[in-house]
Amino acid sequence: MGIGIIAIALFIIFIILGVKVVSAVLMYVVGAIAVIAIIGFAIYYLGKASGKRSSTD
Repeated sequence: MGIGIIAIALFIIFIILGVKVVSAVLMYVVGAIAVIAIIGFAIYYLGKASGKRSSTD
């Protein structure tokens, strides 16, 4: 009985830790993608703006 309860408790703890780790990793990945997307959009818009300036000049 005791070993079974300990095993179940450890299993639950590992599931909780796993979920926390996975959610943290997903948040980091989403954050990294968002940062890359923002930088990409900034470069794209700066390129369009500079292109317009050079074409008007």
